[in-house]
Amino acid sequence: VAAETLSRLARIGISESTVWRLHGEVAEKIEKGLEKEEQEIPVYVSWQDLEAMEWVRPQRAIEEHASVSVDGLTILVREDGWREVKMVSVSEVAMQALPETALETKTHEEKVRGHQEDIKLMNHSYRAILGDKESFAPALKGELARRRVREVDKITMVNDGADWIWDLGRRYLPSRCTEVLDWPHALQNLVKAGNAAFGEGSDEVQAWFALRETELWQGQRMKVDNALHDLPKRRKGRGQAIKQVQGYIDNHWHRLCYDKFRAENRPIGSGTVESGAKNVVGWRMKRGGQSWSRPRAQRMLAALGEVHSGRWDRTVQRLAKAA
Repeated sequence: VAAETLSRLARIGISESTVWRLHGEVAEKIEKGLEKEEQEIPVYVSWQDLEAMEWVRPQRAIEEHASVSVDGLTILVREDGWREVKMVSVSEVAMQALPETALETKTHEEKVRGHQEDIKLMNHSYRAILGDKESFAPALKGELARRRVREVDKITMVNDGADWIWDLGRRYLPSRCTEVLDWPHALQNLVKAGNAAFGEGSDEVQAWFALRETELWQGQRMKVDNALHDLPKRRKGRGQAIKQVQGYIDNHWHRLCYDKFRAENRPIGSGTVESGAKNVVGWRMKRGGQSWSRPRAQRMLAALGEVHSGRWDRTVQRLAKAA
């Protein structure tokens, strides 16, 4: 696209190989710059040390309410096969007025539970790393510092049920951060238990699930828990599936207070990072037949993060001045 635009506007031809080479040079500088910022934050720094954020320059600092979500996806690496990319999205939470028509009748949330029409997530930023949890930790810490998340009074972390994500959240976010289990993931697990108990797709499942969804939406966690433990006893795989969901609900008990979260105007879905995994990383790096060397993958992830975080122009200008 860049080569075609340059050719059309300036009548200067540039080959694909030259575009790729130039992009690689710039992306490598961006990657090294991000890593330098992230690695300079001392290992011992925890959320209490607000001054430690001065190691990282602020980028679109959030002022009132920050939403943080973490997820993973896989890309094809030539040397290693499919490998996981871990990424964080940081967003600013804003309130927007509902149309009068929505206030006259049932709220939109009552019609489509989980859709929070009065909450808007905006000014997204992303940082993605090819590697394991510990490799990702400095990048997460750096992105939180860029957005000055630790200085914000109201912080919400919304994720799926992966333990490694919550562990990093507890490590790098302050205790005042409110943890929320992604609403669709909670529902998916309830459906799983119902299917195991009554048979997949049966009328009994739909009736049972409808009651549980209403209870969970209204914050009646104990009713949901009791209903799970009152399900018909099943053996083997179906019984294990029910027990797994029971344990899942118990493990995320404090993250299921959806009535309270909505009353506090907190997001209850992690769609921002899931959309980022698809549209920021997947769209560019998981095209048909595409594979990456590890160095090029890391460079491209760094570049994509800056582009979709609205920081590309400023970053490139800074590189140009440094040169």
